[in-house]
Amino acid sequence: MSFNSSNNYSFSTDKGTVTTAIGEVAAGVKGLLNYSSGTRFKNYSAVNTWTVRGLKSLGSGTTRIESVPFAHQNSSTWCMVLTKNSTGLNLSFMLKNSESEMPLGAKVKADEVLRSGEKREVYPRTWCTLKQGQKSQMLPFRKIVSAGGTVNEDEITLQCEVCMQCIVQDELLVGEIAEPKVGLFRCLEEMLHREVHTDFELRAGVTVMKAHKAILAVRSPYFAAMLQPHTKEAQEGFVEVSDVKPEVLKQVLVYVYTAEAPGLKDKPWDLLMAADKYQLAQLKRQCEAYIASRLDVDNAAETAANAFVFSSDLLLQRAVHFIKRNLSQVISTPGWNEAIAAYPEAIQRISEMIE
Repeated sequence: MSFNSSNNYSFSTDKGTVTTAIGEVAAGVKGLLNYSSGTRFKNYSAVNTWTVRGLKSLGSGTTRIESVPFAHQNSSTWCMVLTKNSTGLNLSFMLKNSESEMPLGAKVKADEVLRSGEKREVYPRTWCTLKQGQKSQMLPFRKIVSAGGTVNEDEITLQCEVCMQCIVQDELLVGEIAEPKVGLFRCLEEMLHREVHTDFELRAGVTVMKAHKAILAVRSPYFAAMLQPHTKEAQEGFVEVSDVKPEVLKQVLVYVYTAEAPGLKDKPWDLLMAADKYQLAQLKRQCEAYIASRLDVDNAAETAANAFVFSSDLLLQRAVHFIKRNLSQVISTPGWNEAIAAYPEAIQRISEMIE
């Protein structure tokens, strides 16, 4: 089997030499990207504790005090509003800022934290729909107890909660679904296992894997460039591979011939790196999707750092999104500190993306 400058390949048979254009073979193999999308609803709560001192010194008439604003996971900002009037103290919630022009629906509640540590409900859980700048219903929780118009305590601690049901959209490439295994792939798989008419070797240490120049070139731009007729590898009929483990290289070959990667779940990172080297875009996407589906607080930092190093944009976006949603948990894990030490540049970039 040999290449010529017109990108044809030839099969030598008992009946002579059959030359077929690579483009004609490739045209029968349709690339297929499989996506899985889902919509789910998840409750996100933001809790803020607010201590107000000097209540007895509040003057007569209506007085309004706002807490320091606090952020919700959906990027909105809220505050508690304490109002003193002639009857006592009242509490409400204000939507300070919102990225959406549409009204936001939220469940709000507040408890007074007593000195004993116990909590007393002062604002029952209430559903409200607010636009930016609007306040929820104002509810009384402390009455005036003297003719001078003062309250009987000088300090209160309030703990409030804003809970919103957010829509979470997930879209991932489906890693378990391989390219269609049409008849051509079945034939190629047989050729690989039986080493039928092989004309090229991949040597990884003492391991030698036999393959076909034409198939490698059709499936991988990396091999297509390597196996031009004038190259050393094409003329010698082999290439030394030192940066890919033999067992991973075997998986790459299986994928090249069958469009499947049986070892994906065992060595996703090794396969991703090999797919990146050999420019096997679909295999790389499958690895990214599989790794993304296994994200947790312990591995999120390392996953994001590796995704940055290996230019895995899909995986980097998913990992950064996961870290942003679970920031306090992720940065408290050993994995975060280990990632900072091992990949300082990557973590710096990830931190910028989170802000």
